Amino acid sequence: MSKVTPPRAAFVDHPVGRTFGPPNERSRHEAILTTALSELPKFTSTGEIRDLGCQWLANGSRAWEADLRAEMLHNR
Repeated sequence: MSKVTPPRAAFVDHPVGRTFGPPNERSRHEAILTTALSELPKFTSTGEIRDLGCQWLANGSRAWEADLRAEMLHNR
């Protein structure tokens, strides 16, 4: 099998499947999308990953990981 490298990627520190933020936060969704699109011209090589500096919680806390884990276990 050959190795496939994505042409480019933007990283946001959010739970998987919630890339643009919590539901119903339209202004946040738009801000993240705008930031991601503004990064496109800055890519210089294949496989480059740019960190958009987006945090799920404003204070940078990772408490959301426990909340997400509990939610996933509850919905089994």
